[in-house]
Amino acid sequence: MGSYTAQVLVGVPHPNHGGIIPSHSLSLSENSRPAWVLVRLNPDTRNGGPRRVTWIPTHEHALEDGVLMIAIHVARDAVVLAQAMSFCSDIDGKSVDVHKALDEAQREALYENCRGLTDFPKLAVSVYEGSLIARHLQVLERYSMDVEVCPVAYARFYSPRQEKTITRGSLSA
Repeated sequence: MGSYTAQVLVGVPHPNHGGIIPSHSLSLSENSRPAWVLVRLNPDTRNGGPRRVTWIPTHEHALEDGVLMIAIHVARDAVVLAQAMSFCSDIDGKSVDVHKALDEAQREALYENCRGLTDFPKLAVSVYEGSLIARHLQVLERYSMDVEVCPVAYARFYSPRQEKTITRGSLSA
């Protein structure tokens, strides 16, 4: 099992103040290859679809693959889902290797449809040290959903290689 380098809470914005009321959690696991793991937080299984879904994203578009995963498994947008199913009949299954399931043109067409969605859940994206998606965050500007991005502001960790504790950033507001 790899380390988790990003987490996305998926849900609705609170009507009276900031934050999110999450329905799903999407975690990016990285080791020999990255994997997005989507978990439905509500134990009610009548909501349809599997409770846990894993996608192996492309390296070049890992964040957009995560957004596409949310469009298919959480937003359940009919247009995106139908188009995705026409490209890969088991795209809404429990496990998908995106690079093998969809070619570049198909992925780009699906990303473009996701960018135009107006009924999309809110995302709260936490990005940890060394995450694959850290250099792709600007792509979220092309989408219309409510989103909060939380990069690392402060980190303290022991480095076995340097044999010392390293501190980066600041905790002051």
